[in-house]
Amino acid sequence: MVPALYPDARNRINRGPLLYRAGKCFPLRRPIDTSGRIPLLAVGSNAYPRQLADKLVGTIADLQGLPLLPTIMRGFDVAYCPVRSRKGYVPVTLASRPGAVCLTWMQWLTIDQLNLISASEGPRYALVGGKPLADASLMPAQWRKPAGIFAWWFDALLCDSESVAWFDVYRPPGSQQSGLQIERSSSRLNPVPTDWRVIPREAVQYRTDPEFMSALC
Repeated sequence: MVPALYPDARNRINRGPLLYRAGKCFPLRRPIDTSGRIPLLAVGSNAYPRQLADKLVGTIADLQGLPLLPTIMRGFDVAYCPVRSRKGYVPVTLASRPGAVCLTWMQWLTIDQLNLISASEGPRYALVGGKPLADASLMPAQWRKPAGIFAWWFDALLCDSESVAWFDVYRPPGSQQSGLQIERSSSRLNPVPTDWRVIPREAVQYRTDPEFMSALC
């Protein structure tokens, strides 16, 4: 992982479908079976194979394989959160932004994988989405488009002079976070759209109920 290029260091040439499995990545030349998996956007460090390895290593989930697809979102964008992570970088979140076009990734997660990642997201992220998010997405045509897509949604956005601090994928490498001043900046609420589903998570481990998630696959 390269924090200075967080959250997405891959250029357009390398933005093809891939499969992560046990610390390695393989290009996907054709669609694979995604039945029984939950489609989840990865707008931050969860798109990094190294981050996936850190979260899944030593578990059965790490051997289950995890497809990642380049995805375009319309009407949404990636914004910085008004906090710092334990590793020192500033996390990001999906947020509404009318007229925007956002380059991101979609993952097809098993329930085991989702719960391990969910445990790392903490209480300020909500697991949200459904049909409206799927309707706003564009993905490779040969892949099955899900009826609903989900995402991690932070409860607040970082602001600078009352403007949201959006992540700019077109900035020169290494400069994405150089101007962020968390301690001197303000924040504003990032409410979940009213017509979206909010997936319940446990209060301590932040796990989701397997039977509930099975109904979303």
